Amino acid sequence: MARKLKGTAAARGVAIAPIVHFHTTLDHIPTWKVKDDGVPAEKARLSGAIAEVTTNLTALQQELAGALAKHDVRIYDAQLAILHDATFRRDVEQEVTQHRVNLEVALQRVIARYEGVFAAMENPSMRERAADLRDIGRQLVGALIASERQKYTANGSDYLFAADEFLPSDAGILDRAHIRGIVTAHGGKYSHGAILARSLGIPCVVGIEQIMLESATGGMAIVDGDAGLVILQPTPEELADYERRLHEQRAIDRRIEEVRFQPSVTPDGTAVQLLANAEGVRDLESLEIEACAGIGLFRTEFAFMERRQFPTEDEQVAMYRRAMEGARGRPVTFRTLDVGGDKPLGYFRMPEERNPVLGWRGIRLCLDWPDILYTQMRAILRASALGHARILLPMVTTRSEVVRVREVLDQLAADLKATGVPFDPEIELGVMVEVPVLVPVLPDVLPIADFVSVGTNDLVQYLLAIDRDNQRVAKMYDPFHPGVLRVLQQIATMAAAAGKSASICGEIAGDHWFTPLLVGLGYRELSMAPVFLPRVKLMLRSFTLVECQDLATRALAMQSTSAVRRLVQDEIQPRWVRQLGAPAETKR
Repeated sequence: MARKLKGTAAARGVAIAPIVHFHTTLDHIPTWKVKDDGVPAEKARLSGAIAEVTTNLTALQQELAGALAKHDVRIYDAQLAILHDATFRRDVEQEVTQHRVNLEVALQRVIARYEGVFAAMENPSMRERAADLRDIGRQLVGALIASERQKYTANGSDYLFAADEFLPSDAGILDRAHIRGIVTAHGGKYSHGAILARSLGIPCVVGIEQIMLESATGGMAIVDGDAGLVILQPTPEELADYERRLHEQRAIDRRIEEVRFQPSVTPDGTAVQLLANAEGVRDLESLEIEACAGIGLFRTEFAFMERRQFPTEDEQVAMYRRAMEGARGRPVTFRTLDVGGDKPLGYFRMPEERNPVLGWRGIRLCLDWPDILYTQMRAILRASALGHARILLPMVTTRSEVVRVREVLDQLAADLKATGVPFDPEIELGVMVEVPVLVPVLPDVLPIADFVSVGTNDLVQYLLAIDRDNQRVAKMYDPFHPGVLRVLQQIATMAAAAGKSASICGEIAGDHWFTPLLVGLGYRELSMAPVFLPRVKLMLRSFTLVECQDLATRALAMQSTSAVRRLVQDEIQPRWVRQLGAPAETKR
């Protein structure tokens, strides 16, 4: 029976192969008491181990130099810097001298202390560096006990690397010709291991704590680095679907260079803005901003969730300014703090709720705690002086909520103007449509909102009354439901009548099978995870506006989800296949 395990997408792509377990810790660490006259010998052993690990890391760095991006090769420079840090060496030697423990034990103790320091840091990138310390400690202890990690030989067979974590030195033992994917129990999206996986082009999912218990070496599995999903013992249907996706991705990769920087237009010239979703500033560092129209959804909550206390106004300003600079003049839509539900803040006590997804979250929480809202909106206003910023309100249900926020925004803008602090006086305020009751009252809200963004993840869930994370009913969660399409049309029509832009920022924006329908329903802005931008652009360039409108009209008239899906299968999929196999278009 297939089992689906959800983690964090760390490197894009899909992989299908048997899992191989790798154990990243040494089985046995020797322990003994060091006599007074044995201390110099332990220090000499440390010098020898440092020299050996230096040689190994330098060789690995040179080996990978041709496979990694130049800035990623510097990961090994960071490890070498730790290895030769004078303070690190002094602390290890002091541990031996003061406590008379052997070098292996001293290294473990010092590394553990350093890890504790990194774990307490506010900056999540710095917390991730604890993995580098563990890696250096493992390599040094391995050198001391003459435990050389053997390079894995896959014997010509493809495989998936599964371990507690993927550390930089692990790249040296991989059979890179046959590794197809990486899945780990620990580690973050911005760990050095995840960065290496992305640079090497290996699909990677991290943070599946139970992966080593749930899986077995030799068992077939699928790693979906786009969705952050691992499927163990996949069904024949799932294997067939992902095999198709693999074939499709190869074809897409061939076409990306042709359309990457071309306009996002239908063949008859209808422009559709394709924007990127971002979880933080670091997502912008790897984003090819020239390939999109801007940032359609900047999820500010992740910066709050990674910290141990609320960020100050100045700290938020610094973050939002970095986002504005990374967008290089393109618009950035900052969604105000959307915590609660499945996104709690560890430092902010929230009440126990039987159904937190329908509880105290989003704009409801911020209006109850106005200091949070005031600080964040003032910070966004200050950052808006650098370009085109927009503010998006989540979980809106009534006009009165927008009125209250508009009053706050106007007052903050007046205060900044009075004190000579620069900001964009034309900054836009938008509402996120994700609560179904907002749809019938949208005409009341639109006069005081500048734009609309549809959060289809929650909207579809609420419309269908289905928890998509509940395995008993998840199969019933389907945004191709005719009722969902009709609601999406209503939103687009009302926004157009009010002269306001309407965008989609939920998952269906990045689902290329949905692209012709969304364009036909009237949407001209789609915001998605960057990995899906090429697919959507390719699909957009496959259908004229008239064809999109015809498909949408027919889908709206259908009476079942299966009928809509047959339309996709019969008319959208064949065009997609032809597009992938078509020769290059004339450059526009």
